Amino acid sequence: MLDFQWRNPHVYIRIGVMDEGGEQVEWEIESGSTPILAHSGWSADSLEVGDVVSVRAHPEQGSGRHYALLESLTTPDGTVLRQGILPSKATETTDDISGVWKSRHESYAPIEVLSALFPEFMRVPLTEAGRASVDTYDHDNDNPTAVCSGYGLLPGLTSPHYLNQIEILDDRVILRDEWFDAERIIYTDGRQHPIDGERTRLGHSIGHWDGDTLVVDTRLFAPHRSPYGIGLASGLQKHVTERYSLNPDRRSLTVEVTLEDPEYLADTFSGKLNLDYTPDFEFYRYDCDPEVATRFSPK
Repeated sequence: MLDFQWRNPHVYIRIGVMDEGGEQVEWEIESGSTPILAHSGWSADSLEVGDVVSVRAHPEQGSGRHYALLESLTTPDGTVLRQGILPSKATETTDDISGVWKSRHESYAPIEVLSALFPEFMRVPLTEAGRASVDTYDHDNDNPTAVCSGYGLLPGLTSPHYLNQIEILDDRVILRDEWFDAERIIYTDGRQHPIDGERTRLGHSIGHWDGDTLVVDTRLFAPHRSPYGIGLASGLQKHVTERYSLNPDRRSLTVEVTLEDPEYLADTFSGKLNLDYTPDFEFYRYDCDPEVATRFSPK
């Protein structure tokens, strides 16, 4: 072990491997973020420089550099460390939607950032501008995570890798997720969206209670090159509504989402997803490091 950097958006491990000629070759191994690894049993103290470890990884193809994506790592004491998804199972019951919640991992969802919404979202027809944005997307240069700016509203809510936290106050509800330390304030004091208000990545949210269901309306999104993690852009007319309802089992939460973005989507998207109540899971900070964020790009 030559170096172990416990930083975000991805943790990097540098190891020295002896080649057939007896020369040491340095490999850089990329893994997930610190919250993903922490939820998988890792910590900042899991490895030390000088440790002799065994690594299983997927080497990068075609670049010529010694770079790979981590599959698993075996420590000197035989512990096998992997990166995975927390179990999608509620651990307690609750009486309202406050607390820590985790989106379920659905086997039919091949892209993590859309999770259970993936099949329905990918069936929405795109406008000409939407198709052009996907066709011209350059993952290495246009990826928002490479500059620590994060994706849009839906990925943080739906990704099964990260936890969400809901705090209910008298005049607002605060929604947080671990991914890029996103925090949304949903004003429930009767105010409207400001005219010509500031546009942000997560928009401006107002809400009200329909019985025990939180109804959220979000507008004033800033334009975003890839808010869903698939290269599809979003525009100034983007509008999202959400309904957060505690299910009868008091262990899970259903979120109903409607998304309009006439510049890039030719039709309205609607979908549902379920989150499980997981108050015993620790909620971590992300603290994205811009220098680390650029390291995944081919040099």
